[in-house]
This record gives sequence, structure tokens and C-alpha cells, in this order.
Amino acid sequence: MSLMRILILVVAGGAALVAAMLVRGMGQQEAPQIVEVVETVAPEPQIQLSQILVAREDMPLGHRMSPNDLTWQDWPEELLNDNYFVADFAPEAMTELAGSVVRTPIYTGEPIIASKIVQAGDNGFLAAVLNEGMRAVAVEISVETAAGGFILPNDHVDVILTYDVEVNEGDVLVERAATQTILQNVRVLAIDQTYREFEGESVVVGTTATLELAPQHAEVLMLGTRMGDISLTLRGISELRNGGEGVLASGDFMSPQAGIGSTVRVYRNGNAEQANIGGSR
Repeated sequence: MSLMRILILVVAGGAALVAAMLVRGMGQQEAPQIVEVVETVAPEPQIQLSQILVAREDMPLGHRMSPNDLTWQDWPEELLNDNYFVADFAPEAMTELAGSVVRTPIYTGEPIIASKIVQAGDNGFLAAVLNEGMRAVAVEISVETAAGGFILPNDHVDVILTYDVEVNEGDVLVERAATQTILQNVRVLAIDQTYREFEGESVVVGTTATLELAPQHAEVLMLGTRMGDISLTLRGISELRNGGEGVLASGDFMSPQAGIGSTVRVYRNGNAEQANIGGSR
């Protein structure tokens, strides 16, 4: 055998041995492991919440608040303000603020703060509840002149003036008591109320009634207080609902000739009669 063939056989045998070893090694390898990669997310910091009172809807200047205008809403504790009404400290705030008047416009979702409202009894409440263009006018009253003490704020009343007049009876001027309704359908803003006994019963008595009037009607009332005694008569709710909300004033009461030639109700022996006034005082 030649040398060349021997070399070829040796190389081929070596290659076969190497191939056999490689195949054997591959058969002994372990199965590949599947590694599951789990993405970790850092937990979000928890926000501490409290409930505060906010506006359920827009409330303009002068709006009188009711519980339906308000609602409780979650609010971050770190953003709480000392002026907020917080449920933990003022759970009855929704009811207690009913009847308050909006001093500055409040918008939907806005927190309610004391500086934007006027509560009943606060300074400035009366000015806040006045309608635009109206004035608050005070007049002295008593049980006898204010429906027995049953007139309350937001009631509507008529204002009656009782005074002495000189009536022509033939050729003689006779002094008689006369009465005239000088204002009708007037809103009562406030009653200065105290309790006392009246004819054996405890009643609510006001010494002063504050009425809401236009400037010209306020002049009518002030003139009436100088001419005689003022009485208030209470109007029914149904009459107010059907008759509108405008104040009516006596047409000729403020004229320079008021009382002269006018027709008023004059009382003779307890009976009311219509009579023309010859003069008044």
C-alpha cells in the first residue's frame, strides 16, 4: 500500500472520530430553559381624600341657596383649605347653609367658602337679599297692627294707613277716623321678634318690620307714618301666587292734594262708609 493511501485513510478515520464525538456530545446536552421575564411596576403613592362641599350648578349673585344646589365631592387632603366645609368637621353644612345668599358668583364644582356667601344673621345679609333696585324700609309695628304677630320674613302684606280727617256733613266739618290701603303686596324682609304674653297666650311679637320697597313706594310709606298709624295685613300664599309680585300703591296718595276730594273709608259709630274728604291732617 502506498504512503498516499495510508495518509488518506488516517485523515478519514480522524474525521469520522471527530464527527462521532460531536454527535454524541449534542445528544447529551440539556433541554434549553425558558426564562419568564416579569416586568415590575412601582406602586403609585396613595392619595388621602376627604369630602368637601361644592356647587352642584352655577349660582349667580343674590341667589338664595338650597340643599339641592350643593353636593359633597372627594378632594385631596393636601389641598384642603381652612375655608372649605369638610364633611368630617361640618357634616350638617348642606342643611345649615340653606337660605344663605350668594355674595360672589359661584360656578359648578367650585368649593363653597364662607367669604362668598352671606348666612342668615350675618352682617350684610339684609343687603344681600334685596332685589335689584329695591330698598329696605323699617316701620314700627305691634301685635295689634301686624296680624297678631303671625307675620314672618318672606310673607307679603298690605299696608293700611289710619288717620283723622275732616269730613263735610252739611255745612259742618266733622273729624272722623279714616283708613286707606296705601301699599299692596309688599314683601317682608325681616321682623324684629321677641316673645311676650298677649291676652294670656305666648305669641311672637315684632316691634319693627322691615319691608322691601321701590324708592317711590318707600316715600309713600314714610309719608304714611307721619300722617297716622300704620297697620300690616297678611296676604295668603294662593293670592300671592295668582296676583303676581308687583307692589301696588294708592294712585293719589302722594299728590299735593292728597286727601282733599279723595274717597276714603270713614267710620261712623263703628260702621264703615265711603266719603269724600274735605281736608286732612
